[in-house]
Amino acid sequence: MEHKPLARTVMSRWRHARVLGLGDRATPSSFTPGLCLTENDPIVDIEMAPFTIHHDSTELPATLKVSARGPWSFPFDEDDIPTYSGVEGHTLPPSLQQADSGKGQSTGPLLPVSWQRLVHDVALLNAELSPEIVVIQDAIQLAGHAGRLVQTIHLIRERFPAALLWAPGIGGPDNCAVLSWFGLDLFDLRRSQQAASQGVLLSRDGPRLVDETCNESADMDSQMEEWRAALSATRSAIRSGTLRELVEKQSLNSPRLVEHLRRHDALITQSAPLSMHVEKSQRFRCHSPVSREDPIVQDWIYRMENEYMPDEIHRKTLVLLPCSARKPYSSSQSHRFFRSAIRDRTVHQVMVTSPLGLVPRELEEQWPAAHYDVPVTGDWDDDELATIRRMVEGLVERVGYTTVINHSGIDFEIETIDTRPDGVGASSKAACDVLRSAVESVSSNSISEKKYLRHAFASLSRWQFGTDAWLEGLRVGGKPPRWMLMKDKQQMAQWHPDSGRFSFTKSILPVLRETETLREVEIGGDAPWKGDIFPAMVISAPDDLKIGEEILIIRDGELLGSARCKAAGWEWKGGLGRLAKSQHRL
Repeated sequence: MEHKPLARTVMSRWRHARVLGLGDRATPSSFTPGLCLTENDPIVDIEMAPFTIHHDSTELPATLKVSARGPWSFPFDEDDIPTYSGVEGHTLPPSLQQADSGKGQSTGPLLPVSWQRLVHDVALLNAELSPEIVVIQDAIQLAGHAGRLVQTIHLIRERFPAALLWAPGIGGPDNCAVLSWFGLDLFDLRRSQQAASQGVLLSRDGPRLVDETCNESADMDSQMEEWRAALSATRSAIRSGTLRELVEKQSLNSPRLVEHLRRHDALITQSAPLSMHVEKSQRFRCHSPVSREDPIVQDWIYRMENEYMPDEIHRKTLVLLPCSARKPYSSSQSHRFFRSAIRDRTVHQVMVTSPLGLVPRELEEQWPAAHYDVPVTGDWDDDELATIRRMVEGLVERVGYTTVINHSGIDFEIETIDTRPDGVGASSKAACDVLRSAVESVSSNSISEKKYLRHAFASLSRWQFGTDAWLEGLRVGGKPPRWMLMKDKQQMAQWHPDSGRFSFTKSILPVLRETETLREVEIGGDAPWKGDIFPAMVISAPDDLKIGEEILIIRDGELLGSARCKAAGWEWKGGLGRLAKSQHRL
């Protein structure tokens, strides 16, 4: 029987976590992350708990029914309440993965899955399978097996990007942010009910005894207040792009959460849905060593060590400088002093920092280099020093600098000219005078600002797109800070320092395709392309598209225009909402 599709709209997204509005897009009635309620649970506001669940085990195999708490199927009349049911089948412990016992589980809009089913059931590979809700039946057991819970959530999240994910029995106010970070959308009150029965409050900081001196209670009303605060904080963090910070704090609630987060970081290091560009106000706060394992940090370090190469004019003299609390660095007072001391624009300025290791001057406006906050104490731990030294020595060997001037205050095993007198700050007049003398002793003829910018933009282009071929024949024009790239008297692109991106004009799109600068997305249909890009339009797209990435729109081999990604690559095949915002139409 045809089921009623659940209407859902992506309100915000951050990595694998999303805030979805359920019901009419104009006025959604409920949101995720949210709760599923049983008949034994207290009444909760619909904005917080979008679904009710009913488990029937009077006959085997048992069945599960999930019902929306409102008319959230089009056209949103009173009887348009989506209800989904499925057969749970027989589930064995994950340790018995060789046993093909997942038979009997239904395949439909409510999709029960288990570790055995993921291993054995080829029906899950059916490209036409598009469930509304996926239930990870053995989530509690998977949590006890090293790495399997995060593997399962990650696999299902990217296999069914439009579905809501629920892992019964493991969610609570103390871990819902972490589980949302992994990709879950729905939680239940099983742990809170158990805590209440034992006189324990399942708080946002983990289970604890109530404090009678403050008249605390462990009843379900108190449990629900913890849930309300936890879900509100999680949704807010997704909207503001600060979920990782909340996750790092919440992971300390139990050793198991720390383990899950570490395994998740390791799992997605090479394939994390990262952003290419973010808003100027976006911050990346690195307040603990755990932040260094964030895939955005590991991606930067990997690319600096394996892909980055400065432009040809910057391969002779390297100056290592300390970072600054203010970003981008060049806007800080200390770096104005450094730049005054370094008059030769052919000298390559590279900042040493944590957690990113190295940030070349021409990349200082990129995400996350222009957006990170780190406690500044002047002290380095062994891990930070090891990373910086490894990256510096690798860069020097790969580029082949003839001179390395060290103004960073860190000792290296390679040969350097040290310009930091003992006990003197890096931006002091004495230190800057030494730096100036060292640079002048190896300086060659400097170049004009616009010629320098042309080389800097080439390096930026290689960092962002892997090529600078599109810059052939272009010159730098205009005024700072939004420099223009011109061909004769025609503007082809403009540099936007606030977002760290090139803004391309319509005229250069054919060149960008010819030089394979921008990646391509193919769409279908016969009607003229109007509006933005949505999942139903997409025929093919790269799997690793990044939010903020500029793409070319192709149909039947013809270039139609360009768009800017609003969703990462994992959401493009069968996902939800607007995937890209149109930029130019030819």
